[in-house]
Amino acid sequence: MRDLPSTLDVVVIGAGAAGIGAGHALARLGLSTAILEARARVGGRAHTDLDSLGVAWDRGCHWFHTADRNPLRVLADRLGHAYERETGRPPAIATFMDGRWSFGGAVREAVWNALDHVSAEGAKGRDVAAADLLDRSDPLGPLIRHWFALMTSREPEQISAADFSRYDESHVNLPVSGGYGALIARIAANLPIALGVVAHRVSIGTGDDPVVVDTDQGTVKAKACIIAVPSRILAEKRLRLEPSLPDWLERALTAVPMGHYEKVALLFDKPIAAPQPVRYLDIFDPVSSQTSPLNFEISPFGRPIAIAHLAGDQARDMAAAGEEEMIAFTINTLARAFGEGIRGHVRKAVVTDWGKSPFTLGGYSCALPGEADQRRQFSRPVNERVFLAGEYQSEHGFATCHGAYISGIDAAQRVAETLGRAGLAPDPLWLAPGALSSSGLTPAERARAMEGMR
Repeated sequence: MRDLPSTLDVVVIGAGAAGIGAGHALARLGLSTAILEARARVGGRAHTDLDSLGVAWDRGCHWFHTADRNPLRVLADRLGHAYERETGRPPAIATFMDGRWSFGGAVREAVWNALDHVSAEGAKGRDVAAADLLDRSDPLGPLIRHWFALMTSREPEQISAADFSRYDESHVNLPVSGGYGALIARIAANLPIALGVVAHRVSIGTGDDPVVVDTDQGTVKAKACIIAVPSRILAEKRLRLEPSLPDWLERALTAVPMGHYEKVALLFDKPIAAPQPVRYLDIFDPVSSQTSPLNFEISPFGRPIAIAHLAGDQARDMAAAGEEEMIAFTINTLARAFGEGIRGHVRKAVVTDWGKSPFTLGGYSCALPGEADQRRQFSRPVNERVFLAGEYQSEHGFATCHGAYISGIDAAQRVAETLGRAGLAPDPLWLAPGALSSSGLTPAERARAMEGMR
């Protein structure tokens, strides 16, 4: 903080993917900036944990969504950052249901057909609850609901079908073996980021007065500010705007709330062996009302771990019950598919705390039924001086790391226009000097990556 200029062109609050995207775009536009990050690390909800289990695993995002036109996938190529180059819908998915294993086939297609049906109806303008478009008598209903929660971090009754339909899905989703959080940290390596600086208040002056950001380590002044923190931080006023949040922003934050998402990671003495190679596994008993579906990563990249994904109300309620309950639920569910003997192979368990962390407070965003168009409000500046960035601002890439990254670039472009410094078209593949150059890309590579900016 002591090394910052007295006045910057732009101060960015948050060094997650959105703040990092903004930082590179601002550097390209010739605007001086500093990025303030409350945590002792960069990445936000992109966090590759190297320590808790002794093997790498991603506490947050873990694969390239819509990878065929995801600019972060192209940057990974230029950096030589490892990911698995499978194509198609999520690879090697299995289901353990009614005491039997099923690999691909009817169960998987039924789930995707339900998701696609809701998306298709939403694309027709039906801004209704996703739950209204589901067959309530379907015995796979709880599993379908679980997958809606995994994709939106909310329950189908709370999901706008129209908002859901706007997500840009190519069904090419590639796991990042080198760690998604590790990739974001590499991309951020040369940016002016101040770690461990907690911003409390953003005061918006009038006329030519600077924007003043009050932090636990002093104040920062700038001509403009990009707020790149999870939306619930604003909604709960953990970061306050003065004079106050405008009514339109209060309305949008209520209409497009964050949901809940947590993971439970288990370390084993050896990789788990399934009857056939498995990357992702759903364990579900449609007969028993006492069980809840649960999705797992099984021995990802050959590592001796299993990662359970809890989303929506399940994630919220299990987190409230506590870590011991979350771990027990996870191990009990795995034992149904792999037998009671698996308990003796568990060496350690770790639980995420996205909902409790004061710098996150939840999963990611989803518009409520009837409120799909409210997401567009987040592109509006506050008093022409404060701009928002984050996955919640991305109409086509919400709930994704690349959506957040692109939203930061978009916010930087809007700041530049306000400050009279526009003139360059956005380029999601450009990184500040000293990092990766986007030179050497083929025209086809660049064209596909640029599609993600739509």
